[in-house]
Amino acid sequence: MEYMGKSREKAGHAPSDGGLYRALASGDLPAAWLITKAFTARPETDKTVYATAFNCGLCLYRLEEYEKALAELKRAEQLLGNPPDFDISEKKLLLQALALSGKEAALLPLDPDSCKSYERYGLLRVKWLMSLSLLQLGRQQEAASGIRFLRQYHIDIQ
Repeated sequence: MEYMGKSREKAGHAPSDGGLYRALASGDLPAAWLITKAFTARPETDKTVYATAFNCGLCLYRLEEYEKALAELKRAEQLLGNPPDFDISEKKLLLQALALSGKEAALLPLDPDSCKSYERYGLLRVKWLMSLSLLQLGRQQEAASGIRFLRQYHIDIQ
């Protein structure tokens, strides 16, 4: 019986996808860091949603840990694969929303409860933050493909 009690206790301290999102959305970077630390300590085989990997990368980026941020963002990109692009009517309004949001949109967390139809937007955000991280590290050549990808959504980061 004691074995079951210990596993329940550990499960109560497991990092929360929603907790990380809420900490970042509210601007509580110290709490976000503590949750990110717990997520990044987990084995690669643990199931992670792309938004949480992105949010870990965002937290690390905001802490100026660009290499570590890149590792999490690459994980998010792998989890996403290559989702289908937006149809023409969706893309027009998305471009308008991105133009109104400005460059700050790159540093907003992604909701881990987003539906599957938002995966292309997730990929856009992952590539955006990856490119920013690479530029911070002075690795313009590596950032070039991400920058080209972002230009098709009228996002210019240089």
